[in-house]
Amino acid sequence: MWMIAGLLIGLVGCGVGIYFALYAAGFFQYLGGKKASTSAINKNELIQRLLALNDPSKPYHIIKGEDTDLIAEWNIVDAGWYGIFSKNHLSENYRALLLLDEERHSVRCYEELRKMNWSAGTTGLEPNVYYQKNTFGGRILYKKERGKGYGINQLSPIEAGEVYDYNFDINEIRGPIEVAIKASGWEWVPVTGRKNATFKSPLTAVPAAMADDIFCSHCGGNARSDAAFCPNCGAKL
Repeated sequence: MWMIAGLLIGLVGCGVGIYFALYAAGFFQYLGGKKASTSAINKNELIQRLLALNDPSKPYHIIKGEDTDLIAEWNIVDAGWYGIFSKNHLSENYRALLLLDEERHSVRCYEELRKMNWSAGTTGLEPNVYYQKNTFGGRILYKKERGKGYGINQLSPIEAGEVYDYNFDINEIRGPIEVAIKASGWEWVPVTGRKNATFKSPLTAVPAAMADDIFCSHCGGNARSDAAFCPNCGAKL
């Protein structure tokens, strides 16, 4: 009896786990249509309204995408500096893929946050390489981050000081977009599956330029197979 009960509990737990895994991949998600207004503007007008949010004084920009309608992007930080015996780099980027579904009058938003931090140098006579890369894709509920760092900007002549200073608040980029969408009679729909915010198109062959790319063993960045040095960290390939 207890064995049967344990088996049933295990099957239920397995089913729940599978459901949440599929949901995180973008299945079973609500794609909009219930909150859209009957007076919603057309798709082209909404695209123009969203592109009009671009402002040189803002730290982000909105552009037309290749596999989705629009991309809102913020290069939060991209800094390189020198330590006493090392070369360091820190980069962080936020992107929101915006797919405009004119049938449902909904804008589906899939968010990506990528962060890379690497350091290459020596500890005594031993080479020392540190590399860390974090990538998140889906729905970001809240993100607010502040960072400031100091180091050596250049070696000849030596110049030290502040190498990065950033202040990221996701509502600063996402807020105006969401307000403009709702004011246009459309529905704002965050999704956790990338496939729900991209065009449905057949798979295409990988371009030759991408197929020839390799990964740097020092920093993990992309580089051409015929390159002698990594374009990201400068290490010999």
